[in-house]
Amino acid sequence: MSDRDTSRRQFLTGAGSVAAIALAGCSGGDGGDGNDGGSNESMDGGSMSNESTATETMTDGSMDNESSGEMDDDSTMEGPVTVTVRIENVAPADFYGMDSSTGGQVWITPGAFAVHTESNPIFTEGEPASIGLEALAEAGPPTGFPNEPGLVDELGEMSDSTNVVAAGAYTPQNTVTDPNDPMGEVPGAPPIAPGGAFEFDVAAEPGQKLSFASMFVPSNDVFFAPGSDGIPLWPMDGSPTEGDVTGAVELWDAGTEPNGEPGYGPDQAPAQDSPTQGADEDGVVRPLSSVMDGYSYPDVGNAIQVTLSPQ
Repeated sequence: MSDRDTSRRQFLTGAGSVAAIALAGCSGGDGGDGNDGGSNESMDGGSMSNESTATETMTDGSMDNESSGEMDDDSTMEGPVTVTVRIENVAPADFYGMDSSTGGQVWITPGAFAVHTESNPIFTEGEPASIGLEALAEAGPPTGFPNEPGLVDELGEMSDSTNVVAAGAYTPQNTVTDPNDPMGEVPGAPPIAPGGAFEFDVAAEPGQKLSFASMFVPSNDVFFAPGSDGIPLWPMDGSPTEGDVTGAVELWDAGTEPNGEPGYGPDQAPAQDSPTQGADEDGVVRPLSSVMDGYSYPDVGNAIQVTLSPQ
């Protein structure tokens, strides 16, 4: 077993790493072989399920699971329309040193998403991260630290508002390729290495947007996410968005744990012994580009690619 495989197993299943258990629950507990191509896990009233459907309705009168739109008398498309979201790891395999905790690679963890109509509900720039976002940014699980709400729970609770239409988690059951674990031997929900991708479907209507968050590994509390506006799924004055939308994605510092050198810090996944290991920073969410911590990170477009494909 290589050092990279060993560290990855420690990240997911090592002593004290309860994050792996939380992620196992998120993915149905089977770990998956990364090639199921199943549908995303959606939430209804804050609970998660593994039904093989598109994003489920979370509020009265919101989205349903129709897979195509209709045209009115003025040839204007009406929703909902199913949109396939693909999040791919396009980072080089040797961005960091081979002696780093990931063998030089950048990994992207399973994450949480929300379809919304107003601002990004996952965080507010300049304000402290939620408990659920802290867990995702520090250890990876969208299901949260033990006995605490995860980011998917928090987004599910927001479904009573007018902003969040639907929310859920994307996990290895939706992984197109998982180079980290091609035999499906690692339990829990593993991150994807370069060449891997997540795919999941959402239902979109005019005026709706998409936001998501995945941890950047190796780091203390850095994550990928769109900014405050989210990613337009279907502009009110146009058609459903199609193609590469990576330009709307940034690297963010959750402000919950002091940064360390990526791949070498003892308090960061996958090197830490516990998902809650590390000092509290008591900071706020801000773009990583404004942190100036002196460490090296890839440009967003050289690490992740996000595409939308209306069906």
